[in-house]
Amino acid sequence: MKLLKDELFTPENFEQLPLQRVTERKKQTKPFMVTGGTIRPMVNGAVDTVEAIGFANGVVVATGSEAEVAAFMQANFPGYTTRKLEEGNTLLPGLIEPHIHLVPTAMLMGWTDLGAFDGQVLKPDYNIKSVGAIIAKEAKRLSNIDKTLWFLGANLDPALMPLLNNNTELLTIDIDLLDSITTDAPVCIISASMHTLYVNTPALSLIWNFPGNLELLQEYHSFNEYKSKTKGQLQEAAQMDPALKAIPPIQKADFFLKSFIYLKQIFETANSRGVTFMHDAGMTGGQKSILDAYLKVFAPTVRIGAATVCDTLEDAQNLGTFNIPGEYTDIYYSHVKVISDGSNQGLTGYQSDPYLCKPANNHGVYNFADKYDEKPTNPPLYFRDLMGHIIKDKKWPVMIHANGDLAVNFAIEAFKEFVHDPFAGVRHRIEHCSLTTQENLEDMKNLQVSPSFLIGHVGYWGYAFKNAIFGEKSNMLDLCKSALQQGMRITLHSDNSVSPLGPLRMMEQSVTRIMEADPAAGVLNAAENISREQALKAITYDAAWQCYAEQWTGSLKVGNFADFVVLQQDPLTIKNPFMNMRNIEVVETWVAGLKVYSTVVEEVSMA
Repeated sequence: MKLLKDELFTPENFEQLPLQRVTERKKQTKPFMVTGGTIRPMVNGAVDTVEAIGFANGVVVATGSEAEVAAFMQANFPGYTTRKLEEGNTLLPGLIEPHIHLVPTAMLMGWTDLGAFDGQVLKPDYNIKSVGAIIAKEAKRLSNIDKTLWFLGANLDPALMPLLNNNTELLTIDIDLLDSITTDAPVCIISASMHTLYVNTPALSLIWNFPGNLELLQEYHSFNEYKSKTKGQLQEAAQMDPALKAIPPIQKADFFLKSFIYLKQIFETANSRGVTFMHDAGMTGGQKSILDAYLKVFAPTVRIGAATVCDTLEDAQNLGTFNIPGEYTDIYYSHVKVISDGSNQGLTGYQSDPYLCKPANNHGVYNFADKYDEKPTNPPLYFRDLMGHIIKDKKWPVMIHANGDLAVNFAIEAFKEFVHDPFAGVRHRIEHCSLTTQENLEDMKNLQVSPSFLIGHVGYWGYAFKNAIFGEKSNMLDLCKSALQQGMRITLHSDNSVSPLGPLRMMEQSVTRIMEADPAAGVLNAAENISREQALKAITYDAAWQCYAEQWTGSLKVGNFADFVVLQQDPLTIKNPFMNMRNIEVVETWVAGLKVYSTVVEEVSMA
């Protein structure tokens, strides 16, 4: 989205977006009390239960015994209604997704989905044959309509396809493979990690010949050299930018203009999975403008926090001084996002040792490496200057994307250099924080830096990591229990669209650590399994804390927003959580005392 900002976020495109409000925020419901079932307010992260909870004017007004709450409601809100949960139903604070990408995900939903997920479960027949059939059919259809149109695909993930060579090698997707599928239309596919584009020869030829790419592609002396060196695998911003520029303008405008449709779908899916708060982990000014425009048309059904992206010193210099968010507003900023490397499953996370699979001697990509030192073994000077300016000069909390073990080390070294008072209350985060050592975690604890884990690395990709990508090094993935034992707060995230929305699914994967690509292969590093109680805290109270939102949400303490979810079952007591916890039915989701999602509605008035 940042690469395309000048083409997507134009006044002409914004003028074509809907302007008239189509949904109004409903009037506040009458004050009401909930009893029965299991009620866990999660105050301060504790899983203790209460008999009753009262809501009024969009906030929590009372918790405690049924008699206490009833007396309070009668004294302060006469005429309130009451609701009794069915036996087994569980009321929790609204669940939190602390790291997602709203606008990029919405725009990519306009591309053909080539992903591995059916809901929150891996497709059993996800392979290059099934994916290739989709590509070939759609490319042929586009060619028959207009030969200038490109096939645009999203979410392709070879790390979730069957492994090759006795389960030791990932399928290599390159220009030759795509050409064998189709040359009927230019093909451009973005990987599930969003760090790689795959293109066929017709697309690469158009990229090479696109007038705006003369300067960007000057390192290549001919098309044949461009083709042979990239093999149609365009990684990270420098290589992806020329391809994105060459996509036909009519198609770029189309996925911009349809973003409202897909944003609405994202929020509806979130509500159906119990989510009431989302934190966007990399919002640019253009993206915020789209969300602001959306919220003028559609009443919000989730709360939104965000991190602003800083890739350059100029970005950092343009930051204002950080202030802890006070009164809640939609799309408040809590952090600065720095993206230091790529994706482990996409083989671009920056590693100290090369990946086990092809290509040989691949250490991944470090985004702040320079042309004289493409594989730095120490934090590059520009990266240190950027982090110093954000942390020391502008006083902002940083959430730094670091997947590979060397990228994590570099992040920690920067925090050591610039965090002079770890206990000043600044909530720095390492995002994904995939491969860590016990020493890393000890350093993070001492620096008061907390991890947010993309726990799907274990559940969805664990089998590929263990067998083809990392081998024994995969035991360094997502050390949830070790981090908790260090006394740190942890959170779990989806990085949507990298993995599906669903905090209950993330709970399940942190509790079981079963490798879902082959459940018979067992658990990835069972020593790192955490308890259900710890996992629930990670997707409620601690997630709110990490996003500077605990004063509003994440628990149902008196004064917090009436943002809550009613589940059909209690995730802390459900038998056999594997493939069951994620499928606990969300009966209702409420935001500010208003029901935004429901499967069963039943209220009884009380005099």
